[in-house]
Amino acid sequence: MIKFKNIDLKFNDKIILKDFNLTINKGEKVLIAGKSGKGKSTLLKILLGFNSPDSGEVLFQDIQLNEKNIDNIRKYLGYMPQSTPFLNDNVEKIINTIFNYKLNSKKKLDYDKLFYYFNLFNLDKNILTKHINELSGGEKQRFAFIITILLDREVWILDEITSSLDQDMKEKVTHYILNSDKTVVLVSHDQTESLQKFRRVTL
Repeated sequence: MIKFKNIDLKFNDKIILKDFNLTINKGEKVLIAGKSGKGKSTLLKILLGFNSPDSGEVLFQDIQLNEKNIDNIRKYLGYMPQSTPFLNDNVEKIINTIFNYKLNSKKKLDYDKLFYYFNLFNLDKNILTKHINELSGGEKQRFAFIITILLDREVWILDEITSSLDQDMKEKVTHYILNSDKTVVLVSHDQTESLQKFRRVTL
């Protein structure tokens, strides 16, 4: 489903990736591991078309990513970065804005599902009335993950999405990811039990 072929990447004359190859099959859960500065987050951004390798290619469903087709390919990709880049606004307004984006225009916000996931990941419904800056780091991460779930993209690209969660919630989130039907590419330094069941790729 996803192929990185012969990827080379340098940053400030430092080799980050050299002849990197990886095939990710549909429904597979892949954990990208490695020390800081090894290119984990950059690899995700290459898949999203935000960064370009110095050489090599990335294929999604046998189509090579390029500037002309990346917008169409992003329709299949759900991305949650390390820091959640929310608008400076009320939480409910943020949700409605996200669901009104052109890319999400065919998605309908289901409040029953929203509240189901709020309950599942221990978020109070009252956060809808709060300003985003009133939420803790852990609340923001859970909220962002719930939005990722509701957007229901085929592939999840997740970058350190549990860093602000306590250990029990880390386990709950990673267990949910592991048991989803999504193709998942995840970067994490966590040591939760569920992550041990992912296919591990070390850079």
